[in-house]
Amino acid sequence: MESMKAAIKIFKELVLNGELSKKDNFDLYSSFIEIDVQEVLSMFEEEFECKFLNFDDTVYLVPKLDGFILGQKPAEFRQYFGSNAKLKDVYLGYYIIMYILYEFYSGANRDPKKVDFIQINHLISKLDERFTRLESLDEEETNDLEEEYMINIQSSVKLWNALLTDHETKQKTKYNIIKKVCKILEDQKLAYIVEEQIRTTSKLDTLMRQYYLHADRLTSINRAFEKGAL
Repeated sequence: MESMKAAIKIFKELVLNGELSKKDNFDLYSSFIEIDVQEVLSMFEEEFECKFLNFDDTVYLVPKLDGFILGQKPAEFRQYFGSNAKLKDVYLGYYIIMYILYEFYSGANRDPKKVDFIQINHLISKLDERFTRLESLDEEETNDLEEEYMINIQSSVKLWNALLTDHETKQKTKYNIIKKVCKILEDQKLAYIVEEQIRTTSKLDTLMRQYYLHADRLTSINRAFEKGAL
């Protein structure tokens, strides 16, 4: 019974705050490493399709690898893109998130993190280049890419290329789409914007280095970005 109570407290703490550190919550962290509590948490992992990861004396709650970094379904992210948003807005957001991760974490050295920040205007220029090239592909090539990488490319290309870069009165612009994407990452405690720069949190740095960069799907997507396939 005590192990169940401790597991519930740990789960609640992680849902609310995204992480549990030994430094800030020694007692609860100590409970986490107890065998009886671990057994209960393993049941939580199966039931909620998540994983509890412990790196550098900090515990993180993440979705299973097939759920990628964002632990919610696409439809649940519509709220970030406005009341009239459709799934294609969310799919474009997912593409942008994956490209942001590529820009940050595709280094070939021991530390895969290449840069400390990305300027928003730089990101827009890079995405313009990507989507212009993807637009030039024929339907068969596009379908092959969508099937191989499980990304909705056609709708993302059409939506992005139809947007203005920025506008004083229009809400749906490339600039605002990126800000909404970053709001998703901020709410997940993964990244944030300061002075027109996108910066990552220590949580994202740790999870990418220790966990996600070892995932087959993310590796294949990063390779596709590297060779210009996506």
